[in-house]
Amino acid sequence: MMLDIKPFVKLIKQKDAKKSREWLETSKGSLDPKDDFQKGYLLALQGMVAALESGGELSAINKILDKKYAQVQVTELSKGARSRAAQKFRAKDEQGFNAAWVDFLNELAGEKS
Repeated sequence: MMLDIKPFVKLIKQKDAKKSREWLETSKGSLDPKDDFQKGYLLALQGMVAALESGGELSAINKILDKKYAQVQVTELSKGARSRAAQKFRAKDEQGFNAAWVDFLNELAGEKS
């Protein structure tokens, strides 16, 4: 994608909201603020950090990190986001939002430890 989110995923996985927010603030300058796809992508990452900061136990990111979703549920989340990101009728910002989730979940799955 347009950002290497590996460091972001690692920080989120460690539940380090402060450093995740710092990484996001530093990295968002490499995105084009006029590009709707990239705006949506950034919005998804910001939402992940906000959910981590709030500690809301109902947020998808916290459920994933707390292993309250079975692997099959995480796979279904990824498939759904991938499908929505590929649908041409969706707004570009929505496609970007879903693409960020796909990238995040793929990276998280690849970082099993």
